[in-house]
Amino acid sequence: MVELRHEQLSYQVRGLIFEARKNLKTGWAEEIYHQGLAQLLRENRVPFESKPRKTLIHRGIAIHSFECDLIVAERIILELKALPENAFAPAHYAQLINYLKCWNKDLGLLVNFGSSTAQIERVVWDEPEWAIQEDYASIKTDLTGADRVCLRQIRQNIFTIGKQYGFGYFDTVYRKLVAVEMAHSGLECRAEVEIPVKWGDTILTRQGSEHLLVAKCFLINIQSLRARPSRYDFAQMKTFLNHLNLKFGIIVNFGKKQLQIHTVNRE
Repeated sequence: MVELRHEQLSYQVRGLIFEARKNLKTGWAEEIYHQGLAQLLRENRVPFESKPRKTLIHRGIAIHSFECDLIVAERIILELKALPENAFAPAHYAQLINYLKCWNKDLGLLVNFGSSTAQIERVVWDEPEWAIQEDYASIKTDLTGADRVCLRQIRQNIFTIGKQYGFGYFDTVYRKLVAVEMAHSGLECRAEVEIPVKWGDTILTRQGSEHLLVAKCFLINIQSLRARPSRYDFAQMKTFLNHLNLKFGIIVNFGKKQLQIHTVNRE
């Protein structure tokens, strides 16, 4: 029989969650259920932190500030919702995983007070082992000597972030981490690159993107928590490369269990 993590504490917390939902019933905002559960934790002398904040800092630069709902007895993170639907969305699980990573905890409870009875999902987090998949075939014949030097530095910077922070954060977090690391290594890095929409010789407008432009040559799309980039991601990269008149695209996925680096050409 597999032993549950923090079994006694999680059993007690689950009971208090159901009690809070039973006392307050249906229809309140998330904050009301938060206050009700906090009151029960106090009454039962269960130590907790309410809405603690923590900032992720890299190279002296604030990357992202996290605020979770509750940390109980320094062991379990609770993320509370009041959703009329019964099913949690993938983003809710990802949000809780971000908090588990940030506070270095291994168990979280995703709680929905909006359903007919309290809905609780256990989320266990263990940092995946470091694994890498790389594919540079699409651009290697077009690389000059200077391009290769730049690409090696880009690769090293991505590895630095992957090895230091592992997997599990949102793509927005990795994007900022990579941008800071690029600048720290001496590579020019522009965030949120605007893509010109060309119609013949005319530029109709410009579209914002979340891509990074490194050394004025490499357009980089940072993703996370995916099994792999989609066909759309590769097709979009080709479109953007052509409209920016660039040769080299890189799609980086800090996936669920693997760091993936795929290159894209504009042909």
